[in-house]
Amino acid sequence: MDTTKARIQGNAVVVTIPKSLGVEPGTEYRFSKESDGSLKLTPTKKVPETMAELFKGWHGKYETPTDLQDWDSHDPAGEELW
Repeated sequence: MDTTKARIQGNAVVVTIPKSLGVEPGTEYRFSKESDGSLKLTPTKKVPETMAELFKGWHGKYETPTDLQDWDSHDPAGEELW
């Protein structure tokens, strides 16, 4: 088991995660302090920022439902943000 020491960096206390654990840089975590004093890190689910990112790795076939096939041919009718 690796050990590390907490240190001050600016206004935060930082704990370094050893590279051997394979954590990807930039990964976001939710953290909590357990009743026994241990810290628990849980990866947050990243919200895709683009449609390409949302469907990355998906190789299925999508067919537009018949009631939406003319969707792209209409102009906005209200205050839609498109």
